[in-house]
Amino acid sequence: MKNLDMGQIREIVDCMHPVENQKDSIIIKEGDVGSLVYVMEDGKVKVSKEGQWLTNMGAGKVFGELAILYNCTRTATVRALTNCRLWAIDRQCFQSIMMRTGLLRHSEHMDFLRSVPTFKGLPEETLSKIADVLEEAHYNNGDYIIRQGARGDTFYIIAKGKVKVTKRNSKTQEDQVIRLLQKGDFFGERALQGEDVRTANIISADPTGVDCLVIDRDSYLQLISTLDDLKQIYEDEEDKAGVDTEYAKLKLGDLSMIATLGVGGFGRVELVQVNNDQSRAYALKILKKHHIVKTKQQEHI
Repeated sequence: MKNLDMGQIREIVDCMHPVENQKDSIIIKEGDVGSLVYVMEDGKVKVSKEGQWLTNMGAGKVFGELAILYNCTRTATVRALTNCRLWAIDRQCFQSIMMRTGLLRHSEHMDFLRSVPTFKGLPEETLSKIADVLEEAHYNNGDYIIRQGARGDTFYIIAKGKVKVTKRNSKTQEDQVIRLLQKGDFFGERALQGEDVRTANIISADPTGVDCLVIDRDSYLQLISTLDDLKQIYEDEEDKAGVDTEYAKLKLGDLSMIATLGVGGFGRVELVQVNNDQSRAYALKILKKHHIVKTKQQEHI
């Protein structure tokens, strides 16, 4: 939930309803079909799988969250160790909030990208990928978004408000306003193509603050490399099927496990190295096929 914006969180909270469970009652039963996710306000619960104790949880914990993502059976049993007060939301309500707010934001981002000369000639598929990784950032009136002389790797599109562009006068050593930018204008695009030393200050100049759509160079390069190579990359992509040639011949035996990063209802994520190369590490997701088939999640996976 940590990447949701406040609007989405408020809607989710509005949709939640209180649930009370008595001591020793079962809140979630392994194998049952479930559609509710719970947030614990007060109390303590025990989590077990196939009769084996896994952990205890207290106030502030969230459980049952797979249910709001997939239509699948519960992967563990949760029993109340004390009287518990919980808040719950069902999958349909959660997904309709996410879909509505997500689609709305995605289409707004797409509209902005089509208005930027650097992007408007790109294929819809590419614009859609960029729209997916755009972050929203807010700056209060007077905040410096960019400082002259600083190194930068971020590109900004103004979604709301105005900014002023200032440059230091080499004779007087004072900053002079050279232009104002507003909604739909963009700055910092050179940072996407390589290390950029900022040539001017960009300062929020709006009483209500400025909202920007932001993309950093790493996200951008992962998606579409440099602007010059765009069209070529998209023509080639089908042949390569998106597999980096470096990993095309990789075998499971080439990987060495370093640590477990996380465990979820469908599997685990391990930190691994390739051929003991200690300069790089990767996240490897491991899924149990029989569990996926049993819960009819092949299409999701």
